[in-house]
Amino acid sequence: MRIGIIGLPASGKSTVYQLLTHGQPSHQVGQLGEASIAVVKVPDPRLERLALMFNPKKVTPASVELADFAPLVKESGKPASPGGQLLPQMRQSTALLMVVRAFQDERVPHIEGRVDPVKDAASLWTELVLADLDVVEKRIARIEEAMRKGKKGESHQELALLKRCYAALQEEQPLRGMSLTAEEERLLRGFQFLTAKPSLLVVNTDEGAGGELGSLAPIPALGASQPASMAISAKLELELADLPPDEASAFCAELGVGASAAPRLRQACYDLLGVMTFFTVGSDEVRAWTIPLHATALQAAGAIHSDLAQGFIRAEVVAYEALIRCGSLAATRHDGSLRLEGKDYLVADGDIMNIRFNI
Repeated sequence: MRIGIIGLPASGKSTVYQLLTHGQPSHQVGQLGEASIAVVKVPDPRLERLALMFNPKKVTPASVELADFAPLVKESGKPASPGGQLLPQMRQSTALLMVVRAFQDERVPHIEGRVDPVKDAASLWTELVLADLDVVEKRIARIEEAMRKGKKGESHQELALLKRCYAALQEEQPLRGMSLTAEEERLLRGFQFLTAKPSLLVVNTDEGAGGELGSLAPIPALGASQPASMAISAKLELELADLPPDEASAFCAELGVGASAAPRLRQACYDLLGVMTFFTVGSDEVRAWTIPLHATALQAAGAIHSDLAQGFIRAEVVAYEALIRCGSLAATRHDGSLRLEGKDYLVADGDIMNIRFNI
């Protein structure tokens, strides 16, 4: 799972990346337009509480990969442009954080001379649309050429679907807003369209804005397909992250901005991926595992190890809240909170699971 962070020059997207990866190492990939990539541990108070309860030898949090891409500029969405080398890397992202600038700083001039987050957001979407439109046009042309030559194996269904995509993109509508069947989703999966990815618009505000969106207006071209959005002062949050908790609280009070917004941003990133967390516990290790929302017990077993999925018998399951209330696994067995579930059980966020299986 990778979240790609994109934005125009001087948007503060790299500051957002530093905030989310604070204190964790990153590495560079690529030559031109290289990206910084880091695997980030996902903070979870539930994991900390479970670690105190079981006192394991090892505690393993869930993790997510973050990629900070080089700034997008005009016509980056065209593969032949100087920024075109970004596109293959960006398409490998599971979701996108789109950072737009709403802060004023004379020392950091805006690329177009005036701070306008709505216009910048629209510019970002235009580049993503152009990138997807290029892919759709080329694939349609290849299919139609093959059909003219009488080649077999070309899909009329795929052609019709791509023409629907083309029409949507011509209207600057993101593909994630299209109504698709399961088969149509399968046909499009390999294209890794940028406008089909879950997206979060991060408005990078002034330090005293207190995480308020203020006058940010909808992007007219996107209509009902507006991405979710949140405001954060990345520079302020990065400063707060370097302070002890009591000093950070005092600093926030002095500025009148309330509590840090960084935890909300981290949770929003996790939510963007459409995943949830379950736990395994014991004296050797307490671990958080990431699985898709609505995953089954069999899928959870497979996330731990393929052998557990192949030999699956039953899953012992107890809700996190029930375990905390009872104080031990033995107590959850006594009061009936610990139960046995089959392979089709839909895992709930926070479940503690033990997989019974045959070797």
